Amino acid sequence: MAKKDETKEIEEKMQHLENQLKRAVADYQNLEKRIQDDSSSIVQYARSEMISRILPVLDSLDQAIAGASQSEAESGWLKGVMMAVKQLRQVLADEGLIEIETTGKFDPRLHEAVEVREGENDAILEVAQRGYTLNGKVVRPARVVVGKSNPTQMSEEAEEEIETEES
Repeated sequence: MAKKDETKEIEEKMQHLENQLKRAVADYQNLEKRIQDDSSSIVQYARSEMISRILPVLDSLDQAIAGASQSEAESGWLKGVMMAVKQLRQVLADEGLIEIETTGKFDPRLHEAVEVREGENDAILEVAQRGYTLNGKVVRPARVVVGKSNPTQMSEEAEEEIETEES
């Protein structure tokens, strides 16, 4: 009987060690996945930060092009700047940057209202600053002017809400 007890004890130890090994392998695989996910997140964050820093430069170049006179539009330097902006936009698009659509209705997830004017309710009337998404995440919302059918009534309602909240 002693041999049976020893054999059973050895089998139990072997089963215990096998379970420990399986847990260790699973933990290691989970660690590898977590490290890969974390490094991917770090790369995405760094890319997002760099693009956020480039966008104001792109805005300035767009304003310079828009402000050029008709005689300057024929000049070689302006054509060169326009070509450089086009190339920069392509590089940013290759990195996953997409301009937010600014036609149609106001969407608070994608747009930031900077002004309200008389017009069709919730319609985007004007774009103050372009907005962008990077791989589906908003990097910068589009700053837009939004229409309301009666903007003076809206401002009076907002004032009433503020007075109610203060009371």
